[in-house]
Amino acid sequence: MKILADENIPLAREAFVHLGDVHTFVGRSLQAEQVRDADLLLVRSVTKVNEALLAGSRVQFVGSATIGFDHIDRDYLRECNVGFSSAPGCNAISAAEYVVSVLMVLSQQQGFDWTAKTIGIIGCGNVGSRVLQRLQALGVRCLVNDPPRAEREGSQGFVERDELLAQADIITLHVPLEKGGKHPTLQLADSAFFAAMKNDGIFINTSRGDAMQQPALDAKLQAHEDFTAVLDVWENEPDIDPHMLANVTLGTPHIAGYSFDGKLRGTDMLYRAVCEYFQHAATWSAQAYLPPSPIETLYFSETADDVNILRQAVLAAYDVRTDDARLRCLPVGKIRAQYFDSLRKNYPLRREFAALHVHLPPGRTALNQQLKALGFQTTERPTTS
Repeated sequence: MKILADENIPLAREAFVHLGDVHTFVGRSLQAEQVRDADLLLVRSVTKVNEALLAGSRVQFVGSATIGFDHIDRDYLRECNVGFSSAPGCNAISAAEYVVSVLMVLSQQQGFDWTAKTIGIIGCGNVGSRVLQRLQALGVRCLVNDPPRAEREGSQGFVERDELLAQADIITLHVPLEKGGKHPTLQLADSAFFAAMKNDGIFINTSRGDAMQQPALDAKLQAHEDFTAVLDVWENEPDIDPHMLANVTLGTPHIAGYSFDGKLRGTDMLYRAVCEYFQHAATWSAQAYLPPSPIETLYFSETADDVNILRQAVLAAYDVRTDDARLRCLPVGKIRAQYFDSLRKNYPLRREFAALHVHLPPGRTALNQQLKALGFQTTERPTTS
């Protein structure tokens, strides 16, 4: 079996080598002639998988190591009896931790108490639900808008979008890209959306660049200097607009879900789906390949207050400002897109909060529970007599 795997799928060769010959490719430049004699194709979100790519090939199965699948023509795959699997939820923890890091940075920069804010979560699937759980652990009031879930589960726990836009101080977007159907999300955040937001509000988008109208966001930023935007996703990736980057408070190169844990989880999910499809025994385990965190342990003194402990723990595990600083070096001209892609391809090791052990002073039971809910390992030192 010939296996083609995106070069940015971690440990693809180690995972799939016993199933066949593994060849890697550059995701954004994959051509039909490269695919023609492949049996198995493993991609990420930058590769469009459709008839133009697959026609005349012998591909039997396509796997995407991503939570989304708007880059996959699933109807065409079904027509051709080609198997398919994605990796739903693989990077959800990482993306939720990104939002928590943003909250810690902005609360410090702008001097606000996050427990005094109302945060609106639009889209409460794999990522949004984890964002909700973490924000609630921090004591944040949350409003949730997810029409498909509200239809399936009932309206309790959900609010209409207009109510959310009017009340929320911070809005974070976690929707799949749906271009049609009953609940389309293409350019969901449009001029009317931003007009309804508070003029000193905060907008965070880690879902898809096409889920917002970038000119509408720019107009809001230009009209209201107290309005804040944080973007991990952009229109026209990888050739993003440098003007937009200059106007957002935090900008990152589509890496919210780029923890090593999340990417390896995606590899593992694809591996098991492929083994099931081809009826091979699954013998490879991703867990053995998780490296230690760059910072493994944090100790805090008895004089440290809870807010600073929370902020320091989160930012020690992941500080979004580091990725923002890298993207700010975006060059001008034709190499701009290459630079954006290089930041993703050469992304440094980032472990999730669970890889960090926080040692707390005695008597911090509530803080201990908050840190655990965020995913950290914790130890509360006993009270000395």
